[in-house]
Amino acid sequence: MNSRHPFNYFLLLPSLFFLILGSCTAITSKSDKKAESINLEKRDLSCSYFYFLWGTHAEYNNRFPEALEAYEKALVCDPSADYIKRKLPVLLIKKGDIEQAVSILTQDIEQEPTDTAQRTLLARIYIQQKQEPLAIEQFEAIIAYAPDNEQILLRLGILLTQTGEFDRAQHYLNELLKLKPEAYFARLYLARIGQSLGDVNGAEKEYYQALELNWSADLSYEIAEFHLRNKQYQQSLAILKPILAKDEDDERARLLTIQALLATDREEEALIELNIARDSSDAPERISMVLSRLYLRNGNNQKAEETLLSIITEGDNPEAYYLLAIIYVESEQYQQALEMLESISPDSEEFEDGALLQARILRQTDRLSEAIVLFEKYLADDRTKRPLFYVMAASLLQEKARSIQALELLNRGIQDFPDDESLLFEYGLQLERSGRLEEAITVMERILLINPDHAEALNFIGYSWADTNRNLEKALDYINRAMQLKPDNGYIQDSLGWAYFRLGQLERAREELLGALVLLPNDPHIHEHLGDVYQALGLAEKARTAYEDAYEKFEDREKKEFMLQKIEALDVP
Repeated sequence: MNSRHPFNYFLLLPSLFFLILGSCTAITSKSDKKAESINLEKRDLSCSYFYFLWGTHAEYNNRFPEALEAYEKALVCDPSADYIKRKLPVLLIKKGDIEQAVSILTQDIEQEPTDTAQRTLLARIYIQQKQEPLAIEQFEAIIAYAPDNEQILLRLGILLTQTGEFDRAQHYLNELLKLKPEAYFARLYLARIGQSLGDVNGAEKEYYQALELNWSADLSYEIAEFHLRNKQYQQSLAILKPILAKDEDDERARLLTIQALLATDREEEALIELNIARDSSDAPERISMVLSRLYLRNGNNQKAEETLLSIITEGDNPEAYYLLAIIYVESEQYQQALEMLESISPDSEEFEDGALLQARILRQTDRLSEAIVLFEKYLADDRTKRPLFYVMAASLLQEKARSIQALELLNRGIQDFPDDESLLFEYGLQLERSGRLEEAITVMERILLINPDHAEALNFIGYSWADTNRNLEKALDYINRAMQLKPDNGYIQDSLGWAYFRLGQLERAREELLGALVLLPNDPHIHEHLGDVYQALGLAEKARTAYEDAYEKFEDREKKEFMLQKIEALDVP
C-alpha cells in the first residue's frame, strides 16, 4: 500500500452502515423462519462489531461521549458481548462519570459475584476516591472465593498498611508468603509494619530478607535510615559502606554516613566525608550549607563564616544570609548582621525569621523606633505583608506605651487577614490590656468559630469568666477543654485552679494550683492565687508564704503594693 495514501477507515463507514441497514431491513421480511434464525445471529454480531469499532476509534481520539453512545448501541445489537460490557465502566471513568461507573460495576458484581476484574476495578475507584474501607471490602470479597490470589493478597496487605490496620495487613502478607516465600514486597511491607509497631528485631529480619531477594540502593538507604532511627549507627554504616565502595559519588549514601558519624561524635570524620561529598556533588552549594551548619555546631564560627561567604559569592542564598547574620549577632557585629538580613528576598522561606531577627537586633541596640518603622515598611507592601508582622509591630508599640496605635494597627491587620488566629488572639489580648474585657471575649469567641480547639482562646474566656465570678460552670468546661488540648500548660492549669476556687472547691483548687507551680514556679499570679486558696482554707501561714513569694516575683509596683496589703490583712484578727 502506498504510504502517502493510507487506508481511510471512515471511507468504509457508509458502506458498512448501508450493508447493516440492509441486513436489519431483512429481519422484518417473511422468509423462512429457519433461515431468519440463522441470519439473525450474523446480523447482530455485524451490528455489534460495527458500533464496537466506531466506539474504539472515538475512544482512541478522546471523544468519550461518542464512544459511550457507540458501545451502548453495540450492546443493544449483542447484549451478551461481555468484552463491550467491560469497556463501559472504564470509559465512564475516563469521561469523569465516576458515580455511574460505580453503579455499573456494582450491578455487574451483583450478577457475577466472582468477577475479580470488576471487583478490582471498583476497588481502584474507591482508592482514588479516598474510600479505602470500601476498597478493602472488595479485595477481601475476592480472597473469600480466591484465597490463593497472590496479587490481591499483596494489594490488601499494602492498603491495610497504609490505613494503619497493621494486624490485618500482617495476616494477608503472611498468607502471601506461605504461597510465595520470595515475595519481595510482602517482606518489605512486613518490615515497615514492624518498624511502625516498634518491633525492631522483626523489622530488621524482614528488611534483610527483602534485601537478599532484591538488592537495591534505595532499599539500602531505607534500612540505613531504619538503623539510624533506632540508634544502630554501626549497622547503618555497615550497610552504606558497600554502596560507597561501588559508587563513591553516591551523595545520599555519603550524607547518611555523615549522619551516622555525627551521631557517634565522630565529627572530624564527618567533616572529611562532607568535603568529599561537596567535591563530587552536582549541587555543591547544598553540601556547603550542611558543612557550614556542622562547623557552627562544633563552635567553629570562623570556618562556618568562610564557607557561607563562599556560597553567597556564587549567588543569592537566603539561608546563607540568615546563618551569617546569626554568626554576626553572636559576635556583636550588628550592622553586618542587618546587612545580611536585608539581602533576604521576600519570597524566601527565611524572610519572616530574618525580619524578626532584624527587629530583635534593633530592639537589643535600643533602636525600638527603627524596628517599628521596619515593620511599618513591610506592612505597606503586599509582597512583604505578614500577619505576624502586625503582631510584632503592635507589641513594639505597646512597649513604647502607644496602646491606641497598637490597637489600630491590629485592627488594620484583621481587615487584611480576617481569619488569622494569632492576629485575632493578639488583638483580644490588647483589648483586655486596654480595659475592654467584653470586647476581648467577643474576639476570642470569634477565634473559636474559626477553630473550636484553640486552647488559648478557650482558656482566656474561661479564666475571664471565673475571674469576674460569672458563668462558672461554663468557665470550668472551657478550661477543662483547654487542658485536654494542652495538658502540660501551667497557665491553663492555673486557670483551672482559679475556676475551682470560685466554685468553692478549695481542695481541688489547691491541687491544681500546686500542679501549675511545678510547671511555672516563678509565675507570681499562681503564687497569689494559691495564697487566696490558703487564706480561704484558714491556713494563714501558708497564705503568707505564698503572698511573699508573689511579692518577690512581681515586678509591677502596684502589684507589689497589693501583695503587701494582703499580707498585712492576714495579721488583722
